[in-house]
Amino acid sequence: MRIRSRAEPAAGKRRAFLVPLAFAPLLLAACESRPAAPDAGTTEPSPNASILPAPLATEREKLPQPIDAGPIDSGPDAEVMPPTEPGREDQAFPPDLVLPHDLSGLEIKARFRWPDVASPPRLPEANADVVERARSGSTFDVRLTLSPVGRLNLTLDSRRFVLPEGSELRARADFYGHALVWPDGGTYVVVQPGALRTVLNERRADTVPLARPKLTRPTPGRALGFTTERGTLTTALGRLELEQAHVPGSGGGAALLCRLLVELAGVHPDTPACASELLPLRAEYAWNEGGRLTFEVTAYDRVPALDPARLVTPPASAEHRIGELPAQPSPLLLERAQLKNFRLRPVPTPDHKDAPKDGLLVVNGDDLPRFLLVDGVPALRLLPRGAGVLLELLRGTYALSTRTFLGDELETLGPTTVPARLVVREAPRAEP
Repeated sequence: MRIRSRAEPAAGKRRAFLVPLAFAPLLLAACESRPAAPDAGTTEPSPNASILPAPLATEREKLPQPIDAGPIDSGPDAEVMPPTEPGREDQAFPPDLVLPHDLSGLEIKARFRWPDVASPPRLPEANADVVERARSGSTFDVRLTLSPVGRLNLTLDSRRFVLPEGSELRARADFYGHALVWPDGGTYVVVQPGALRTVLNERRADTVPLARPKLTRPTPGRALGFTTERGTLTTALGRLELEQAHVPGSGGGAALLCRLLVELAGVHPDTPACASELLPLRAEYAWNEGGRLTFEVTAYDRVPALDPARLVTPPASAEHRIGELPAQPSPLLLERAQLKNFRLRPVPTPDHKDAPKDGLLVVNGDDLPRFLLVDGVPALRLLPRGAGVLLELLRGTYALSTRTFLGDELETLGPTTVPARLVVREAPRAEP
């Protein structure tokens, strides 16, 4: 099954003051003497104007009309968000000069995983214990540091991502978008709004329009000892179920994590679903044509003194680059010995044309990076139009499938006998 998704285009109380008449002349004189605001002049339009999201409103707007419910008002006491502007790939972030030295906040462990991977068929020669241990450990782990002053650091803590382990996504409250920082901390690029999906899913920075979703009324839940609010955001791409909790001390950092998660669903980050001290604990993405991805917090810790160097955005000494990404990680996700242990013994199988003498030779003919799953375990990261990679599997039959990181493109290849040569998404041959 092949699933291609495209994002759809992006959509206080007043107080009366009674002034005594005796002060009216003074107020009138003050108003007449106030200088007029200077003319801002004309501004050259951005070359990305058609793809960047609209500026953030100065006040919370009313929530969009929910599904099967009446309108929800954010209320007269809703928080006024600070001015926020979109980062641009061709412009460096301005220096982060307002971060205090004494920072408290949260350190969080979380993971992305695929909840819809089917279990492989039972075979007498399969080493079920080894396969199951590999399946349970094949998550996409991340570490997060967030501060209530409005800073976020999400570090890739797994070699399974399409970006190398140790890469960081940093965000700050006064800008949309993220700084993608190399593992050594010396280089960064600006991932402008609308490009986060393609960076993490396709390893390229194509920008797509962001939508303003339909929202449902939150329902109560429970997670990690917190009372939570479960809401659903729906766009043309699919549905995002977001479970959040009011966590004191998370502040603006919680809103930044929410912005990151909703943008993966093609949602504009100015959604009212993201608010200060409303920390996402779980997010489940379900794409319209199939495929799912889950984000879940597994542990958290309150830290009285965070390291400011992990939160300053961009890093003080990092060099800004344009149109680059960190180096390609190794395609192998499992050790060779671990792969061989997927079977207790080799089983005689027929020889295939163009097959290697032993193992499974895999070639990706598509222009998207994909993950090859062997018996439901991510074993190989296939680079776009990359050279063949050999998996050292014992002779036998294996259940094979491929998917993208977001799970929005899936393909079940079925039982395959090894040795074999497998071409994923082979390009059609040109007509003579």
